[in-house]
Amino acid sequence: MLMPVSVYIPTPFRRLTGNRTHVEARGTTVAEVLDDLDARFPGMGSLIFDADRQIPAHVNIYVNNREIHSLNGPATTLADGDELAVIPAIAGG
Repeated sequence: MLMPVSVYIPTPFRRLTGNRTHVEARGTTVAEVLDDLDARFPGMGSLIFDADRQIPAHVNIYVNNREIHSLNGPATTLADGDELAVIPAIAGG
């Protein structure tokens, strides 16, 4: 069953979510939730994925404050009540 997950939306991406800080998306894995976000908020996928639909190094995805690369990456299984955050790296100097 696809459960709802709260997803934190960073400031640069909020123009796609009606300026909302958190949205609900559905999925049993991180990849499914990201695909649902892209389906519900057109254009989100182009901010999260590269041309090969991979998550580039400059976009960090966290589940309950743990970076998904320390878990199972996009295949990380989600449980009811989990929180996902999409955090783009900020370039600067």
